Amino acid sequence: MNTPTDPVTQESAHLEKLRLQISTDIEAMHQQEASLREYEQRLRLLVEHAHNSRPPLPVPGQYFTPGPTRAELDAEWDKHHRAHALLEAARRGLSDDRLALKDREEKLHTREVEVARREAWVKVREQELVADAALRAAAVREPEAKPSFTTAPFLAARNLLMARKG
Repeated sequence: MNTPTDPVTQESAHLEKLRLQISTDIEAMHQQEASLREYEQRLRLLVEHAHNSRPPLPVPGQYFTPGPTRAELDAEWDKHHRAHALLEAARRGLSDDRLALKDREEKLHTREVEVARREAWVKVREQELVADAALRAAAVREPEAKPSFTTAPFLAARNLLMARKG
């Protein structure tokens, strides 16, 4: 009889397997087709709704307005030219102000440098005066106590004579 290794049995098993696969594929295709039909129906309803709810398009000649006349255009250009001239004048004034401010800042900086130089000179001069005063103070010593006869006889005599005069 037929054995499992028999080619007819193998082929029938293979054919049964293919039949099952084809039937599942057909079922999946039917589901996709139904889904696509549903999607197509929704799209048609949306398009119909959009078409029905759209306001009517205006007639092209309905909103036509004549363009400005030559006199109106000339007046607008004159306004433009005046505004441009005012803008240029303001720009030149601003440029002049910037230059004046820059010049003033340079003068201020120069003055700052000069004041700093003078302050340094004054500080050095004060130090010199303090040092000179210290030297003078050291040079002018207070007179020593009256010397005794044994250390400076002539100084003692002079001091004695000076004390009697005064």
